[in-house]
Amino acid sequence: MSTLSKTTIAALTLFMLAGQAAAATKDDDAIKARVAAFIDTFNKGDAKAVAAFWIEDGTLVTPVGMMGTGPAEIEKVIAGDLEHFLKGAKMEMKVTRIRAVGKDAAWLDIEHTVNGAMTPDGKPMPTVTFHVPSLWLKKGKTWMIADARPYALMPVPADKMAAKK
Repeated sequence: MSTLSKTTIAALTLFMLAGQAAAATKDDDAIKARVAAFIDTFNKGDAKAVAAFWIEDGTLVTPVGMMGTGPAEIEKVIAGDLEHFLKGAKMEMKVTRIRAVGKDAAWLDIEHTVNGAMTPDGKPMPTVTFHVPSLWLKKGKTWMIADARPYALMPVPADKMAAKK
């Protein structure tokens, strides 16, 4: 193979990789914007609008084990949370990792911080940070939630911390 052919193949390979990277960045930006829109909607307290972020057969399992499948059930789960322990709470979300899974799917790790939540007996809770692993699917040009499983990380036991030192 001639040097010119090798150079041409190398250039085409780099061009293709650059195109894939640009597409990934565009999708990453679109996903992050969609997550920002989701949390803005959640903070407005509109359970129906929040549930509309899920695909038709999407699922949500909350940190307390409540499960909803599809937007109608997910709306009920979210409405219950908003009426009780999330009433008046404000939340933030930060995408910490996006992993493409094929062309129109992405696995996200999201840090979800909740301020102003209430305990079941109505007492204020300290700020809580949840980890939210979730699968998002691109439907047309819109990223939608397929599955979400928020959970709180437990503190590391003291004896495990001592072993790390």
